[in-house]
Amino acid sequence: MNDLLTFEEIKNNAEIQTYLEFTDKAFALIGYKEHGIGHALYASEIAERILKYLGYSKREQELAKIAAYIHDVGNMISKYEHDQSSAIMFLNVLSADRYNEEVFAVANAVGSHEDKTTDPVSSIAAVLVLGDKTDVRRERLRAEDLYYIDKHSRVIAACQKLDVIVNKEKMIIELRIKIDTTICSVMDYFEIFMSRTNYCRRASSVLNCKFELYINEDKFL
Repeated sequence: MNDLLTFEEIKNNAEIQTYLEFTDKAFALIGYKEHGIGHALYASEIAERILKYLGYSKREQELAKIAAYIHDVGNMISKYEHDQSSAIMFLNVLSADRYNEEVFAVANAVGSHEDKTTDPVSSIAAVLVLGDKTDVRRERLRAEDLYYIDKHSRVIAACQKLDVIVNKEKMIIELRIKIDTTICSVMDYFEIFMSRTNYCRRASSVLNCKFELYINEDKFL
């Protein structure tokens, strides 16, 4: 086996697939939004795209993609402190003779992606946060009627369109959301997601970028 860790290796790893599939089944039983392969792929694509558009190396893009793909596998154990569980489970998937600075950088990014009290420690960690926290796609809901359960679900249900745009010239990362205000108000969005929006802003600053939020074409941040 090539000692260089690749995204394809991780995506096709049977253990990783099992962790994501089991997590999603468990979350489905309580009506919680999708946290399986769909979310993993979205987060990894966004993480890779941001670093690509900002001119980071192919290797950094791949490591970020790996980190974003596996960041939620620890939910198989519990959603509480799942960031740290995810990092440990990732390390356990690999044999110790493959440990190196790149592997540890991925584990570090994964293990700290829920710590909103500090800034992400690296570019890999920053885009992992952005890939994770911007995923408010309506497709993640289990069923149309579930958005009546709580405000968090209503915000997801209200999202009609989602775009993450990188402007390298101005060093701005934009999150543009189109929301159906008959399902949830803009105020509901801020009540539920202001903490993650602030986290996205701090993650963007690690990349020397500003973070801007647009809802229904109006700028809110």
